[in-house]
Amino acid sequence: MLADAIAAERFRLLRDRSALFWGFCFAPLVGFVLSVGGDLFLRNIVKKPMPGLTIGLVDQVIKALSSGASTFGALFLMIGAAAVLAGDYRWETWRLLTPRNTRRNLLLAKLVVVGEAVFWSLLLTALLSAVAALIGSAINGKALVGSMFQRNLFDVVGVLAITWLEAMTLAALAACVGVLSRSTMGVVIACLGVRFVQTVLASSLRLMEQGQPSWKLLAIPVFDADLLRATLLDPAQLGAATRSAGPALVVLALWAAALTTAAVLLFKRQDLTRE
Repeated sequence: MLADAIAAERFRLLRDRSALFWGFCFAPLVGFVLSVGGDLFLRNIVKKPMPGLTIGLVDQVIKALSSGASTFGALFLMIGAAAVLAGDYRWETWRLLTPRNTRRNLLLAKLVVVGEAVFWSLLLTALLSAVAALIGSAINGKALVGSMFQRNLFDVVGVLAITWLEAMTLAALAACVGVLSRSTMGVVIACLGVRFVQTVLASSLRLMEQGQPSWKLLAIPVFDADLLRATLLDPAQLGAATRSAGPALVVLALWAAALTTAAVLLFKRQDLTRE
């Protein structure tokens, strides 16, 4: 039954071109255009190739993936998530769907499809960043290497997984907000606000603390994701803070699981006679 619900949600999303483009394709395309545009601008200013510069292909991909769930990226991911998770409130179609499957399966199917879309969006980000690096090296005559920091495809996969999990904590929050507010706009505004507040809190607490992160920092998903990426890419620079990588991963996963559970429980109790 869950598989049927997932297939149905996937079918609906693939035919919702507006949600697909603005939610999961627009941010990667903007990053690609800005990267290539920056190289063109630099070439226009310098007026000649810059053969002394080097660009790392893997490094560029990792940089793009690390910012895949940033405030800017989260804005558009939540637009897509809102269309999937709260669109049935807008079109008043829940009463047509609930007789066909259980409420738990219907909501979990939406989260699974959002997770798939986020994954493909991050893959698109990685692909376009690699293409932009190739184009930039051709425009400005930069030397192209695999990586300037001895990074490899394992690091790319690790950063992709961490960023995906970070984005899914927001998607689970979007499910909760969508059920409570019954509004697609409410989902976007609330999730973007939470993402911004997390960033501010994490930055403030980092300045106040030294060494091992406190439980307050570890309770912030944005900090957990940053800590995990830093531990994977440059553990020597973190020092003793690397010991908190395990708890950070657990907390990040717990946030996603707890918010998903809360969304399902709220949805089961909701009155949908008018939806």
